[in-house]
Amino acid sequence: MKEILTFAAQLFRNNFNYVALLSVPFTLLAFPSYFIAQTAENRAGYITGVGLTVYLIGFAMYMSCLIFFMSQAYQGKLQPIKSNLINGLVYTPLLMVALLVANSPLIAGFVLMFISTPLQFLTLPLLVFGIYVSLRSTFAPFHLILEGHKPLGAIKSSFSSTKGQVSKIVKVVMMFYIATTIVEVVSTSNANIELLNILMFFIGVAVTLLMTAFQQIVVFKMYINSFDNRRDQA
Repeated sequence: MKEILTFAAQLFRNNFNYVALLSVPFTLLAFPSYFIAQTAENRAGYITGVGLTVYLIGFAMYMSCLIFFMSQAYQGKLQPIKSNLINGLVYTPLLMVALLVANSPLIAGFVLMFISTPLQFLTLPLLVFGIYVSLRSTFAPFHLILEGHKPLGAIKSSFSSTKGQVSKIVKVVMMFYIATTIVEVVSTSNANIELLNILMFFIGVAVTLLMTAFQQIVVFKMYINSFDNRRDQA
């Protein structure tokens, strides 16, 4: 794990300006998501729906752009940010499909938590199974974009390539979750001045995007190691 984190820190540090500039459009795109952070009495339902939709699309596009960036940086062949934004946009629909399929059991489990239905007894099994499927699908975006797999094929390939790496993936996810939760708590704490609240929210988004980039570089290195192992065994 130390070797993976060292690689990620070096790649992130060497390309910090690029990653920061790449994150700017997505920081601005987060404005509709600001309403998600508001208390229920201060927001309209349709605004929250729009914010969530924009957030999901923006996250998928950001992930796509990051994958192009990481692949190019790893090979020492960085393309202009505009080019990666266009490439990311092209792959966003396919990546959204892959992410939705991979997380569908988890989504179903959360839905059952908040609705009254005879199927509520399935909530816990779905959540446990959903977490497992989500973890095993961690490499799916890389298989999709870098290897040209279809969404279902990418998920299937991820199940194969994450063998023996689940514990490492769990550690990375937990570290990132704790760090981003701290950032979220600090950035969404209510102040008496609304302008300050908005400023803190955008700072929180910018920091979270940079943290997401670092986390994905860590995952990318794990994927590269798995790819190299599969190639050596072939």
